[in-house]
Amino acid sequence: MEWCESPERLPGYSSLIAHDLVRYTFKIPLPPLLFDGQLHLLSVRELSTGRVCGGSQLTFQYTVKIVGEVIGLDGAAICGWGMDEKSPHEPLTVKLLEGDQEIAVAIANLPQSAKGNVGFRLPLTADFFDGRPHLFSVIAAPSGFLIGQTAVIVPFMITPWHALQKYAGDPLPAFLAPTAHFRYQALLAHLATLSQQVGLHKLAPGAVNDEDNLDSRLPISQIEQMMQLSQLHHQILHGFEKRKTLEPMKVPKVVNPRVSIIIPVHNKCAVTYNCLAALLFAHNQASFEIIIVDDGSTDETLELPELIPNVTYVRHESAQGFIRACNHGSQYVQGEFVVFLNNDTEVTVGWLDEMLFVFESFENVGLVGAKLLYPDGRLQEAGGIVWGTGDPWNYGRLGNPQDPKYNYTRQVDYLSGAAIMVRQEVWQQLGGFDEAYCPAYYEDTDLAFRVRSLGLKVVYAPFSQVIHFEGLSSGTSTASGIKRYQEINKPKFKSRWFNAYRWNGEVGKDVDLQKDRGIDRRALFIDSQVPCPDQDAGSYAAIQEMRLIQSLGFKVTFIAESCAYLGNYTKNLQKIGVEYLHAPFFSSVNEVLERRGREFDVIYITRYNVAEKYLKTVKMYAPQAKILFCNADLHFLRELRMAIAQGDDSLLKKAIQTREIELAIMRDVDVTLSYNETEHAVIQSHNLGQSCIAKCPWVVDVIPQVPSFEKRQDIAFLGGFGHPPNISAVKFFVQEVMPLLHRHLPDLRFLIYGSKVTAEIEALQSDTVIIKGFVQDVAEAYNSCRVFVAPLQIGAGIKGKVIDALAYGVPTVMTPIAAEGTGIRHGIEAMIVDEPQRWAEAVMELYSNQVRWQAMSTAAQTFAQVQFSFEVGRSLMRKALEMADIFVSEDMQSLSLNRCQI
Repeated sequence: MEWCESPERLPGYSSLIAHDLVRYTFKIPLPPLLFDGQLHLLSVRELSTGRVCGGSQLTFQYTVKIVGEVIGLDGAAICGWGMDEKSPHEPLTVKLLEGDQEIAVAIANLPQSAKGNVGFRLPLTADFFDGRPHLFSVIAAPSGFLIGQTAVIVPFMITPWHALQKYAGDPLPAFLAPTAHFRYQALLAHLATLSQQVGLHKLAPGAVNDEDNLDSRLPISQIEQMMQLSQLHHQILHGFEKRKTLEPMKVPKVVNPRVSIIIPVHNKCAVTYNCLAALLFAHNQASFEIIIVDDGSTDETLELPELIPNVTYVRHESAQGFIRACNHGSQYVQGEFVVFLNNDTEVTVGWLDEMLFVFESFENVGLVGAKLLYPDGRLQEAGGIVWGTGDPWNYGRLGNPQDPKYNYTRQVDYLSGAAIMVRQEVWQQLGGFDEAYCPAYYEDTDLAFRVRSLGLKVVYAPFSQVIHFEGLSSGTSTASGIKRYQEINKPKFKSRWFNAYRWNGEVGKDVDLQKDRGIDRRALFIDSQVPCPDQDAGSYAAIQEMRLIQSLGFKVTFIAESCAYLGNYTKNLQKIGVEYLHAPFFSSVNEVLERRGREFDVIYITRYNVAEKYLKTVKMYAPQAKILFCNADLHFLRELRMAIAQGDDSLLKKAIQTREIELAIMRDVDVTLSYNETEHAVIQSHNLGQSCIAKCPWVVDVIPQVPSFEKRQDIAFLGGFGHPPNISAVKFFVQEVMPLLHRHLPDLRFLIYGSKVTAEIEALQSDTVIIKGFVQDVAEAYNSCRVFVAPLQIGAGIKGKVIDALAYGVPTVMTPIAAEGTGIRHGIEAMIVDEPQRWAEAVMELYSNQVRWQAMSTAAQTFAQVQFSFEVGRSLMRKALEMADIFVSEDMQSLSLNRCQI
């Protein structure tokens, strides 16, 4: 079911409730945007058919406007704020729910910081303290207006972690630490690395090969590493407050480190020791050296060189301040990249690798910074904003670090210097931190602006996560001590960079829009599924289309119908700069459109069945946006071909129904993008000029090293078997072509790669038909086979497997349907055949003739480079946008991934 709206009649409640005594009962909360004082007509439709349920048309008007936010779990209560904007001084009653269960009721009457909002605390009952995840909702009573939701794992106790560290006995319950998940991931990464090392050293000279005793087979270095891991974990678990003795730590000696980490310190040795323990415990692939700059310490810091060998130790006899300490330390770096790290931090697993990913994956990056967290897990900073007044703002302070708005790679105004990375050559070019800001404060903000003045980007890396014990080094008061330089240096910064920040917006206004820098426009992508590029070609295409739009100056936001968070599939999109919206922060596509529709310049919808559901809502809540529709393939054409091939009248009727829906959508959007010129002609012939059609780009990276003819064997197919054309293709090849091939090449094997293997495909297994199934890296298929085949009998759109084969330089035999829309020429870039006998002849020719094979391999890659490069795709996408009257600048400063695969 879903609700829809137009203004006519008036009911007096805030949820639609229907009762069918035979089959159904449902309750649909009304979207917050309907609580706007306007008159609305509501109806309930069956989602699959669009049929309006009888008696469901009701009008609604709500004159009370509620605003608020659910902040999260604080001790034993869910806290947040809420008020009626029209009657801000009237008490607001709020209720806490889990599902339909009412848990608590309270009055929002608590002071909420400087915002002037009224807060609430809704206590949980003991039943919820079970260590399990719960989704809580807070509503205003009596209206039922949803103020917000929060998903939390509720602990089984409420003693604060810092109190446990201080008062609980040893061993501490490590799993209760707010940052336990980071440490668990680090342990897993270390254990995986140690396991690989043990495997490599098992039979090394001097190693004992005792099959009954695993420990005796471990090389001494691995045993020492495992012992130190336990020591390091014990240190960071207990923290630095009670630390009285400091144990020696072994730091690996690195000859050519990739990264140089500079840690300026002044006294507080236990804090520095804890930082170093975390640095060694947090697993990273990147090699690094550690440079400690002791800025006039008088405590146990003087003992660190003996306790922690292989660390470069630089000493100032008297304190010179943070800036000079960093600049002096940078004279000793050997790495390509320099990291400045506060000593009052605990770094987490992968923090270095994630910052390096940004440098490696995007063009013209000069400075990268981490996400900063408080020790209790709350967000401290997700990049910084400098407003039009020149005042800096730590974006996201005290927010939920898991919120999608904090979890995508993006350009920012500045990054706090607690954990930043810069290329050494850029650092040298800039001459380090500007000593005009000595001894400290505003040097990091100034550095970001100077980096940008070189034409380089300043980027926030959300998955480089660093816990910052804020204030331990310099305190928190700006009235005294070194912190007072924060106020002294502010006018210096403002005067220097006025022209750079003057248009950055009004302080505190439109914060979630102002946080994005280096973009001109905004696009929302809507699809039926989360892109899983290792599972199907459509997912790969979806990601490339996001990249292309992104490269044209757009900030890209993505929502799937399921609103699912899918681990690395989600994270990989976020890492390339896509804002990925998911539950519980957003529960539906409609909710996204209602809450945020007005911010988008373009709505990009993939697949006709998705467009059918949401076009009306898009036009209602994003009337300013141009709608681009990617048909993925022409569904009715694929269904029609299948109906004809099978001689099935019922399939033919279904294809006609699909045709009417699909063509109507194409008449109702601004631009239809299609990969295939054949489909363009079909659409135009039906819609008679009523559809604006653009070529949808397909992009690939050409593989530089192609394994030679002699190093290859077998023939192969790759395709997801959730897609029926791939099933019929493989069956055709096994049943019709393989018997002909075996007359001349009896030992020739056919390898079948692909996800979602069906029973039909499994049944084809034999000595010469090998079902490989899902493959993590498609290179395994393309780089090992001598000939690739695409024997598609039905289908539409463009075939990603065919273009990938071109890019990998593997000669391919394919049907005309497989070649459709690619421009591939028979006998030059590939062999295009139809009849089984022609198939067998083409495969044998390429399989046996090395000269012919090499010529086609070279031609295929050249063709892929010319026709399917990213720049060609970018030009095509620009034309599609211009057809929708969306024009973009030639001088783009947006982030753009520099490779197709992620």
